[in-house]
Amino acid sequence: MSEKTQDAGLLAYENGDYTTAFNEWLALAEADNAQACHNIAMLYESGQGIEQNPELAQLWCEKAAKLGLVTAQHHLGYMLLESDPIAALHHWQKAAEQGLADAQYDLGTQYMLGEVIPQNNDTAADWYEEAAMQGHVSAQFNLGVLYANAEQYANARHWWEQAAQAGHENAKFNLTRLSEMGY
Repeated sequence: MSEKTQDAGLLAYENGDYTTAFNEWLALAEADNAQACHNIAMLYESGQGIEQNPELAQLWCEKAAKLGLVTAQHHLGYMLLESDPIAALHHWQKAAEQGLADAQYDLGTQYMLGEVIPQNNDTAADWYEEAAMQGHVSAQFNLGVLYANAEQYANARHWWEQAAQAGHENAKFNLTRLSEMGY
């Protein structure tokens, strides 16, 4: 029954009937269906089918994250980034450790920037590589940047070639610059 309700909610959502989607998912969410909790959070966040309510969006996203939904853990990180960046990174770390490429990329970026946590390019490279191996184009590009900054041009070329094949314009530009430099 819950799968039918989840499917009915998804069908309603895809047809733009957000109120029906909300109603279909709410019963599931109240019964601890993690995906339904996350769906409810997203509806509250966007105001689709229900009045926009950031507080309820966060509560439902927290519930989905606690129930183990990796995409909710990542999403919760974004919700918390301004108000509690350390908690945000904690949620990204959980999602990254479970293999979510977007979370690995975001965590790598935080380590590269060093704004919330101390800068650590080695740790940034590790997280970028995890995401890059899954085809995350921005991670491939940034990994190339880290390698180029460390004067490891063969590794930089490898990752920029991957990103360029996926259409990343800055990677194409950087490959041209590498060639001009004789690498």
